[in-house]
Amino acid sequence: MSAKPNVQESLIVPVMQPSGTLEEQRRRRAEALRAATGMWKSRTDIPNHGVEYQEEIRNEWR
Repeated sequence: MSAKPNVQESLIVPVMQPSGTLEEQRRRRAEALRAATGMWKSRTDIPNHGVEYQEEIRNEWR
């Protein structure tokens, strides 16, 4: 009987291991951050300041 492949390892491990050089990894992270910058700036249902938003959410827990 042949050994079953470890599905969890075969799916998760390659995704978790970054590819490319350190400089390429940094460039991709910077691109992702630039793309996300300001994505909530037009929303009126949440505070503009991140700390205010966190405090508002935490007050719901109290």
